[in-house]
Amino acid sequence: MKRQRILFAGTIVATVAIVASVMRKRRRRRKKLVMTGGCGNLASKLGAHLGENGDWEIIGIEHPDFIKERPYRVVVSDVLDKKGSWRHVIKGADALIHFSAVNPYPNATWQESAESMSHTFNVFLEAKAQRVPRIILASSNHVCGGYKDDFEHGLIKPSDPPRCGTLLLDKNNLAKSGDAVAYAAAKLAGERLALALSDSITSFIVLRVGWCQPFENLPTTICAAGVPEIFQTKTDTNVVNTASDDTWFKQMWLSNADFLALFSAALSIPLPPNDNFFALINAMSRNSGARWSLTETAELLNVMPQSDAATYA
Repeated sequence: MKRQRILFAGTIVATVAIVASVMRKRRRRRKKLVMTGGCGNLASKLGAHLGENGDWEIIGIEHPDFIKERPYRVVVSDVLDKKGSWRHVIKGADALIHFSAVNPYPNATWQESAESMSHTFNVFLEAKAQRVPRIILASSNHVCGGYKDDFEHGLIKPSDPPRCGTLLLDKNNLAKSGDAVAYAAAKLAGERLALALSDSITSFIVLRVGWCQPFENLPTTICAAGVPEIFQTKTDTNVVNTASDDTWFKQMWLSNADFLALFSAALSIPLPPNDNFFALINAMSRNSGARWSLTETAELLNVMPQSDAATYA
């Protein structure tokens, strides 16, 4: 009997040790994040930031023409190809962020816009089929850019009807950057698909991103053309700033710190169980005089942007 009690006690100890080991492994398991446009401006910033704490296994998907070395794994594949190898990367993902676009600037042509739509459709449908629980879309403020000179409208809320495109008053700048209608149409199409696909299995969070420039991203380097100089359409005219255009773009600035805070929160907020969850919010810094409502952003993410372009004047 005594021997049996000893064996029984030993079995309990061994079982507890095994369970504890399994629990530790589960706690150490890194969540899997897949980012399209994995070598682009926004993905590069977020991937480097998230990689610092080690909570995420980060995998970027990037077109072969834009591959760069990154501190996380990058898979070479074109999401325009519905049967591409990128599909296998999504398997088992805890979250997916869709940054990819054929031309990520307002001077996108309608052909580029159509291909950007295909990017989004392919990625969303595949991620939905693979039951990815959380999908985040980097949309754009240009979906509501038509409110730019409608000063009677007041704060621009995510629930306001879309007004795709941003018409610049300076015709020289307009020639260089385009009116953003085609670019915004692709973003709006992605938003509506996200709304249609959201269900109890897959939740969608859409952030209408302001202007977050590559590298240091200071508001003092924002120009009234709305596109960095190296990506502007070439013209024979010189840029002549128009105050209305310049103010609009500076007030939609999104600092690096606020960008990282907002997207990190979008990845971590609890999702309601067994519910169709779709959220649409603005993602700009807290710029003085800006007409973008951030109330919905703070309520959803429990984060209020802190940077202000006016402090850099």
